Amino acid sequence: MSFLRRWLKPETSSRIGLRPHRTVELACGYDDAYARVLEAIEVTLGANVYVDDKKGRTIEAGFGLVNNERVRVSFDQADAAATNVRIEAFFPAGAKVPERSAAVDALYDALMRSNPV
Repeated sequence: MSFLRRWLKPETSSRIGLRPHRTVELACGYDDAYARVLEAIEVTLGANVYVDDKKGRTIEAGFGLVNNERVRVSFDQADAAATNVRIEAFFPAGAKVPERSAAVDALYDALMRSNPV
């Protein structure tokens, strides 16, 4: 039994599968939300958009360096006047995943500022 415990390493695997992420509900339709996120990625983050899949409801952006953090944004339309936006950070395999991401937080803040109340 101790072999299994050492092999699974429970003390080091408590954060497996967890990535820094934030969710925001924008008070606009899907098309407007998509355009706002694209603009915020380019203006606020200065990131390069690698995946711009409007039909698939996904945007993925990175910062130009090999093995650097990437940001993935997915959309879920709550109704005609509201869209849920999930912002998630991705890191290369084997990288230590931090609890927070400055890119995720900056994009979230930019979207909150542009969100009509």
